[in-house]
Amino acid sequence: MYPLLNESFLQFNPQAAAKIGLNDALLLQQIHELTFGPGDTVQGTQAFGRSYSEWQHALPFWSMATVIRAIKRLEKDGYIRTVRHNQGEKHYVVDYEVCEANAVTFFPPLEAEAMCIN
Repeated sequence: MYPLLNESFLQFNPQAAAKIGLNDALLLQQIHELTFGPGDTVQGTQAFGRSYSEWQHALPFWSMATVIRAIKRLEKDGYIRTVRHNQGEKHYVVDYEVCEANAVTFFPPLEAEAMCIN
């Protein structure tokens, strides 16, 4: 018998990964899930804040450079909007109209999973 992991799992849509790349699809799904947790509003839309170092801590299998590249690509391509607050923390909002126009879809957020991602 195999021991059960007591860790959260990361999910992403394989079709989205084929379209925008694995790293970007995984990060976009995480942003989507985390916007359903407690957060602030940015431009009237639910958002949440996280610094690059907090992203790297939450996704320890990525280097800081990979985190920054993925966020910048998602911003440049219009999938997310960001507003910088405080000392380097950005607040993230998914642009669902851009995602829909590019046929990038998401899995529904798992509340227990969204709350576990640190």
